[in-house]
Amino acid sequence: MHREKDVPTDNALMLGALGILAYAASMMTHEALGHGGYCLAVGGHNAMLTAWGERCNFPNGQPFGIEAAGPGLQFTAGLLSWWVLPRLSMQASRLRYFLWLYMAFNLLVASGYVAFSGVTDFGDAAVLIAGLNPHLLWRGVLTLLGAAAYYLSLWIAAAELKRLVGMNDGRRPVFRLVVIPYAAAGVFACCAGALNRTMPTGVAVGLAAASSFGAGVGMLRLPAMQGAMTLSPLRPGVFITWSAGWAVAALVVIAAFLLIIGPGLES
Repeated sequence: MHREKDVPTDNALMLGALGILAYAASMMTHEALGHGGYCLAVGGHNAMLTAWGERCNFPNGQPFGIEAAGPGLQFTAGLLSWWVLPRLSMQASRLRYFLWLYMAFNLLVASGYVAFSGVTDFGDAAVLIAGLNPHLLWRGVLTLLGAAAYYLSLWIAAAELKRLVGMNDGRRPVFRLVVIPYAAAGVFACCAGALNRTMPTGVAVGLAAASSFGAGVGMLRLPAMQGAMTLSPLRPGVFITWSAGWAVAALVVIAAFLLIIGPGLES
């Protein structure tokens, strides 16, 4: 019986490692660069920082607009990644895949957070509309705006996944490219959140799960969405193979989150 030899495949450990790296980079874009950077820019002092929260001490109270800085920068970073992706070499498979994941997490977390704030009246966007009336109407606006942005984000992520996979004869299980990094990022986030010392018990885990398993759940629809798309021209995709360098980077980030970012920084 004839057996195919050396059939290429995507390395599962590499998919998980890149998923963790992309999620970690996305959340630090939101909290450290978005909220934290805005805090410093207006003369404040970052008193607390984790991957799911930031506290700014400012002489005259919270600076206006700091709530929008996190999700705003995160969504902008996602759009910038979308612009960069087609300009990367097809052969830079791991870098392109990492940037795709970073883009997807940024867009989905930021837009999902807006919709979540509208539904629950909790979070950054909810703070922005706290004084606006009729309040229920503004919550509805947030929900619809976030939902529309989330759907647009899914379409963008699916189109770029289609280009990433390229021409597929059906032997490459595209679902693995999504479910493995999604699950790895979610488990990693919850483990790091469980070590948090700056929030009440369970709050950090809840925020970690919401920003990974919750906000990223739409990623599970991407294989079906990209399969229905017709994009041209498509070239053969490049598989995500093992890389010691990327693996070491993931281990460093995991250690930093478990030992420092997860527990939280306070000053």
